[in-house]
Amino acid sequence: MGSAAQRSEQVPGVPPHRPGGVGILAGNSRVSLDSDGVIEVQAQLRAFDAALALARGYREAGLPMPRVSVAFDHRGIFRTQFLDDGLSNSQKRRPRLSHLHPDIRTVFQPAATRHQIALGDIHAIHAIHEDSARQHLSHTLAHGGVPERLVRSMLAGITEPPAGEDPQVPTQRLTCAAITTEYFARAAGDAASGTTLLEVFFEDSAWSGRLAYGRGLQLSHLLGSTSTIRLNLVSECGVVSQGAWIAPKPAGAAAEASAAAASGRTDA
Repeated sequence: MGSAAQRSEQVPGVPPHRPGGVGILAGNSRVSLDSDGVIEVQAQLRAFDAALALARGYREAGLPMPRVSVAFDHRGIFRTQFLDDGLSNSQKRRPRLSHLHPDIRTVFQPAATRHQIALGDIHAIHAIHEDSARQHLSHTLAHGGVPERLVRSMLAGITEPPAGEDPQVPTQRLTCAAITTEYFARAAGDAASGTTLLEVFFEDSAWSGRLAYGRGLQLSHLLGSTSTIRLNLVSECGVVSQGAWIAPKPAGAAAEASAAAASGRTDA
């Protein structure tokens, strides 16, 4: 079948220099409960479908199957409202798409079936509650030597804890770009995953804007991500607009970029 580098050329857009260690973020969907307690799903199915088509391309070329993840913005408490019953604590902490409530799985199943990829092979990344994300990123900022000007680009205003959670002192609200960095980090996995390339598919929506994704990519590298990242914007017609592969910058260039990010920030 040829070398891995030769097989990678069979997958459109795959850089021939490093075919292995690939992660795919397959859209950023939203889930919520209506006034009757029924789950509503605003799924980015075009981004999901395009992402699975790429994953299938890797498999058909004889390359390792990429790590596929889905991000979920949500209103409410994800672990208690949007997961299936009978899961272990481990499954609740790191759910796969097959662990979500049946009403959510049903929406994604047709595309997964079409590309012959099991829902159990797809990781489901739920949107980290802002308080939880704040704690995680605050730890990173406190121990990672991140410049204060970059910290200011990650925080915007004051927020109350999400409804249904234990009341506590109002905290700083994270920017959309900061939340996006969490999605990228989860999609890439831990160090053991060895993800060197991260393909991000998303649709431009109220909770998934292209500006936040661009800034989230830059912020990810400033916070130490070693993955080369590409943003793929998927239109309403399913057309994929591929961005360029963006590799982490050297330390000196990253410091200059952090200054630029801070000076041009918004609360997006």
